[in-house]
Amino acid sequence: MKKCIMTLGLLALAVIARADAGFLKTLPADDFASAGLQKLTPGELARLEALVQLYKTGEVAVARQQVEAQASASRQEAEQKIIAAEGKARDAEAKASEVALKAREAGAPAAAAPGRKQPGWFAALLTLQHASEKPEKEEPLEGRLTGDFDGWNGRTVFRLQDGTRWVQQNKTDIYAYAPVLHAPKVKITPAAMRGFWLEIEGVNRNVRVVPAESPEQK
Repeated sequence: MKKCIMTLGLLALAVIARADAGFLKTLPADDFASAGLQKLTPGELARLEALVQLYKTGEVAVARQQVEAQASASRQEAEQKIIAAEGKARDAEAKASEVALKAREAGAPAAAAPGRKQPGWFAALLTLQHASEKPEKEEPLEGRLTGDFDGWNGRTVFRLQDGTRWVQQNKTDIYAYAPVLHAPKVKITPAAMRGFWLEIEGVNRNVRVVPAESPEQK
């Protein structure tokens, strides 16, 4: 009898691995009879059902542990990716700060707008090698002033949107203009002797200027 119970128990455990309810209650009458389960006493049947439920509980616990382990591994992987991305962002920020610091130390003006070609003499000004010399090619530098324009007073500093600054060269030249122009277009060309001419769109007078970082301004 004990051997029969063990055999039936193993068979029951294999069959009910996927069952959601009590194993014995879900068996059809024919299967119940053909398995010889009608020969068991109520106590034996209850014991068999308990063994089946215990097996199912263990399987559920194992499955839950596996799911939790996979979820934990996924969380750890996601956290590692986030940490790596943050590290790359910090490195990029540090490099950008280093480049900006070197540019400030070199005294270089801000970069010109993308797609706009700068004249050769303007490139020479970036290193301040011959800001006062007459350039070989008098190609104009074009840009826009920042803010409003209403003339110059002898010490006016003209700031362009590309970040460069140009200081009025002739301290006795004073000129008032009305109405006020907002961010007008300008052209800068080398002068015959030293310095440069700054031409403002809509204004019938030009003003002589020199780069703010040229030797004449130090």
